[in-house]
Amino acid sequence: MIFRVSEAEQFRQWRDDEDMGSATLLSRLRGEVPPSPRMLAGTAFHAILECASTGEEITEAEHGGFRFIIEADIELALTPIREYRSSKLYPGITITGQLDHQDGLRIEDHKTTERFDADRYLAGYQWRYYLDIFGAKVFRWNVFEMREVDQDVYLVHHFHRLEQRRYPGMERDCEVLAVELAEFARMHMPERLVQIAA
Repeated sequence: MIFRVSEAEQFRQWRDDEDMGSATLLSRLRGEVPPSPRMLAGTAFHAILECASTGEEITEAEHGGFRFIIEADIELALTPIREYRSSKLYPGITITGQLDHQDGLRIEDHKTTERFDADRYLAGYQWRYYLDIFGAKVFRWNVFEMREVDQDVYLVHHFHRLEQRRYPGMERDCEVLAVELAEFARMHMPERLVQIAA
C-alpha cells in the first residue's frame, strides 16, 4: 500500500489528538474533505514560487484566480532540483513524498500560513520522512505568513525560516509511524490494500 508523507502526518496528528475521531481522519485520507479557499490560495502561491526564476523580484503575482501582494522582505535561493518525487519502502507500506527544492543534503519546503507556529512544524513528521526518503541531513521551511485583504487577494506580510536536522533514531521513528499507519489502513481502509495487487 502507498501513502503520501502528508497522509502519514495526518495520521500522526490523529494518533496524538484524543479529540479527533477516526471518522474525521478517514474522510481526510479518502479525499472526501474539499480543500478550503485558504488551502487553494496556498497551492496557487506555491505554483508561483515553483515557476520563479533566479534573480527575479516579485512584489505582486497572480495564479489560479488568486492575487498576492508581497510586502515581506524575502530572499530565496532557487535550486535546479525542484518538485522531485521519491519514496521509501517501510514494513508493509510505501511512503512517498515530493520535495519543493533540494540543495545538496538540504531540503527546502514552502509553507503558507495565517499565523506562524514553529512548534507545529517541529513536532510533525513531514520533515523526518523527507530527510529519510531523500537521504538528506537538513530540512528547511520557508514559511510565508499571509492574510486575505480582499476576496481572493492575499497580503504576504511576514517570512520565517526554520530548520531541523537529522538525528540518531530518526529512521526508526519514521518506521514505527509507518507501521502504525499500515495497521490502521488494513483495519479501516481495505480499498488501499488493492494497490498491492494493482
